[in-house]
Formats: sequence, structure tokens, C-alpha cells
Amino acid sequence: MAGNGDFTYRDGIAAAQIVAFTVPFVYALYFRWTRRIGWFCVGVFTLLRIIGASCKLATIHQDTQGLWAAIFVCESLGMILIIFLLLEFLERINKVICIVGKWMFLAPSFITWIDIGISIGGWVSVMHVEHPLLPTAWSQASMGLLAVIYIYLVGVFVVFWVRRHEYFEVEKWALHAVTVCVPLLAIRLAYSLIFIISSNMTFNAIKGNPTAYLVLTMLPEVAIVAVCTFVIATKLPSLQKSAQYLEQEDDGESQQELSSRS
Repeated sequence: MAGNGDFTYRDGIAAAQIVAFTVPFVYALYFRWTRRIGWFCVGVFTLLRIIGASCKLATIHQDTQGLWAAIFVCESLGMILIIFLLLEFLERINKVICIVGKWMFLAPSFITWIDIGISIGGWVSVMHVEHPLLPTAWSQASMGLLAVIYIYLVGVFVVFWVRRHEYFEVEKWALHAVTVCVPLLAIRLAYSLIFIISSNMTFNAIKGNPTAYLVLTMLPEVAIVAVCTFVIATKLPSLQKSAQYLEQEDDGESQQELSSRS
């Protein structure tokens, strides 16, 4: 079915998303090449947003169910990647200075696979209901799991925050990134929760109010990705380089001790 050909406010937001997320996507490729953290989460998240925005623009001239389904999938799978990106920052700190057991970072993975399965089930179910944009039992279960994982993230973050005085400068930057992004993610999560709980179409990510989507979804997501990309690119070397630096620092301290004794 042909679209109406009108370029709307929401289409303008989609165009801005393509521009805003293309740069961090390129950085994600650089992170992969230089073996830094975050390359997968940043890369896949920005790719989903670019694809979703491109499909939204495509509906201007070709208003098909397949395009709307693609937009639905891209919007549904984004937040879990942000949560894992922030956990990846904390895990990096933990690899340098052990704060918690490794299992603390494995536990969310099991919940995530369940959430992905629920998201797939939700996508299949909306194809066969009369009002596919309204919340379903699948989407409510998926959002409930996301809320649980977010609360888990906050709990782990608090543990790391309490012991922040033990970190080296690099690890402090990783913690700063999470500190900034956790409240931004809360705004993004609240947007989806309001829709799931109330069924208020104002907060529908696909055909809701464009200003609400801009302020409560796009801008927080762009800010989170920008902060994380900046910190990874400028403040966090690869773990291999960090290990080499710490070894050199330890060797330097040992030599100073030997010199002072002699």
C-alpha cells in the first residue's frame, strides 16, 4: 500500500536518528578493531535504531505491514543492549579491581534470553490481533523483565559506587559513565512502562506523540550512547593496554623502592 508522501514531525525525528546514531556506529567498528569494550552493544543498538528510523522514513511512500513490523522489532530490542552496555562498564572495573563475583554479570544473561524469547513471541502475536499497537501479555511480560534487569543494574552500580575510592583513574571514568547514564535510562524505561501500564497511545513508540518520543526516548538514548562512546574512545584503553600500564607502574614502584633502600 502506498504512503501519503507527507514528511511529518515524526519523520524528521527518524531522519535525526539516522544522523545521530551513524557516528557511534562507526566508532563501534573502531572499538571492535582496537579490542575495546562496548563495541557489540553500541554497534547493534545503533544499527537497530538506524534500521528502525530508515523503515519509518520508508513508510512515507510505502506504508506496508512489513515495515511497521520491522520498526516494532527495532524499538523493542534496544533497551536491553543499553543495560548490558552499562553492565559492561562495571564488569571492566571488576576485571581490574575485583569488587564482586563474576556470576553477578552472568545472571542477567539468563533473564535476557528469556526476554528475547518473549519479544519474539510478542512480535508474532501482534501480527494476529485486531489492535497490534496496544500492549499485549507478551509485551507486558517483556517490559516487566526489563524493569527487573534495570533494578538489578542499579543494585550492582550501588555496590561499585560505594567502593569508588579504590579505583584507578581509568576505572573512575567507567563509573562516571554509568553514573550519568543510569538516570537517563530510567527516563527511557519510564516512557515504555507508562504505555504498557496505561495503554496511553501518547507514549507509543511507533505512532504516539512525537514530542514525547523525542524527549523521553530519542534524546535520552542519544545522550547515553554519546556519553558511553566518548568515554570508551577517549578514556578507556583496551584491557590489554591497561594491564601493561599497571605492570609498568608496579615495576616503576619496585625500582623506586630498591633505589631508596640502596
